Parts: sequence; C-alpha cells; structure tokens
Amino acid sequence: MKRIEQKFLELKAKKQCAFVAYICAGDPDYKTSLELLKELPAAGADIIELGVPFLDPSGDGPIIENAAKRAVASGMSLIKTLKMAAEFRKSDQKTPLILMSYFNPIFKYGLDKIFADSEKSGIDGILIVDLPLEEEAEILSQISRTKLDLIHLFAPTTDQTRAKKIAKNAGGFLYLISMLGITGTGSADISENKKSLQKLRQISDLPIAIGFGIKTPSQAGEFAKIGADGVIVGSTIVSEVNDNFLAKKNSAEIVAAVTKKVREFSKEIKQN
Repeated sequence: MKRIEQKFLELKAKKQCAFVAYICAGDPDYKTSLELLKELPAAGADIIELGVPFLDPSGDGPIIENAAKRAVASGMSLIKTLKMAAEFRKSDQKTPLILMSYFNPIFKYGLDKIFADSEKSGIDGILIVDLPLEEEAEILSQISRTKLDLIHLFAPTTDQTRAKKIAKNAGGFLYLISMLGITGTGSADISENKKSLQKLRQISDLPIAIGFGIKTPSQAGEFAKIGADGVIVGSTIVSEVNDNFLAKKNSAEIVAAVTKKVREFSKEIKQN
C-alpha cells in the first residue's frame, strides 16, 4: 500500500484529521532545512510537503516567495531537494513526502527522469502548482510508470464538471484551495469551505485536504471539525523560519522554534 493511502487510513481509524505541513526545501540553508524536515514527524506532522524553491511563483505569496529566495541564494535546487528527501528516508520510512513544485524546474530536470528519480529519493506524491488539466497529458505517461500519486488542486470556483475531469487522474488526496488569491495573505472562510468540501465528496472517494489561508492553530482546528481529511499549513510555518532567521537565531534554535509552532497546530487538529 502506498504511504499516503496508508497514512489516511491509519488516521481515519483513529478518527483523526491529517496535519500536512509545508516547508521550503533549503530555507534558510540546506543543513537547517534537513534537520527541520527530520523533526517534523515527531512534532506532529502526518504528511510533509517539501517545496522546491522557485523564483517566479504564481500561487505563493510573499512569505514563501522570500523563503524561496533565501533557499536559492544558499544554493538549493531540485536536485538537492531530492537529495534531501533521500537523506530523510534514511531515518524515516513511514511519513509521506510530497514534492511541491512549479512546472519549469520539473521540465528542465527532464520529464523522462524526474518522476523515477523522485520515487527513488523517497517521494510519494507530486504536486505541480501551475500545470493545468489541459496540459497534464504531457506527464501522465511518465508518472504512470511509477507509484507516485499526482496531487491535484481544486479552486473554490471549480465547477463540478471540471472537478470530475481533474479528479480522474488524481491520486493520494484532493487538495482543496480554501480561498481565492495567493498563499499567506487572506484568511479562509470555514462555511464556504464546508460547501466546497461537500461538493468534492460527490465526485471522488479520495481524501480531501484543505490548504491556503489557514493561519492559526485554532483556525486549523476549526477546519478539522468540518470534515476535512487533512489540513495543510504552509505560510505560518515558513514565517516562523523567516522570523527566527532574521533574529539571527542559529540552526538548532530555528528548528526548535518551528517545531514548537508545528506542535501547536498538531494539537488543535488532533483534538477535533
């Protein structure tokens, strides 16, 4: 059984919502980022999104964009992100890892090898933020040769007809975007997302995780209550890295501060 599927089944049996934590690989540097990655499961992250730093994002707000700038400045790349995943797998064989990227780095790496190399590195799912339904045929034949799950995004404005088409080739879980706009700016509306969640339930049996605009632990807990299978938190975690880096904290202090924040989110999500 695939790791993502196994994790959701385990949590469902416990009647718990999954906590999906996002970090930008290489932020603020490789060593700190790797140590943070290794500590996230113990801090309560059930699934980890490992973001490939990219300097021309369309969905990421200023918080994650600045993290990408720091990571790239420190020498981070897609190749090193896969190396980081492989290092993580030496000590953790259970926690699902999702590679979150824009299409440009994927294309530049080579569609004939990126998915196989990702699988070898211990990646379980791929989320390509800016690859629309109309163009995903370009990768389907390649990704189908692996056991990777192709994670798909669903906007609040996606109608049922299009949602069915998007879900057709989806794997792992459906990623419901909680609000219009970019990450880390506005706040998500719970009542509207409850409606979107119910609509997606009608077109797929895959778990549904909600992300974007979930800023506080209490807010994350509220989203867990409305029936989401997972809650995704990114910008707040990345912001914690940023704040401690700017405060000139060392690697160990940054990891400690971020994992403390992750525990706060996990506690709220798990008690619902």
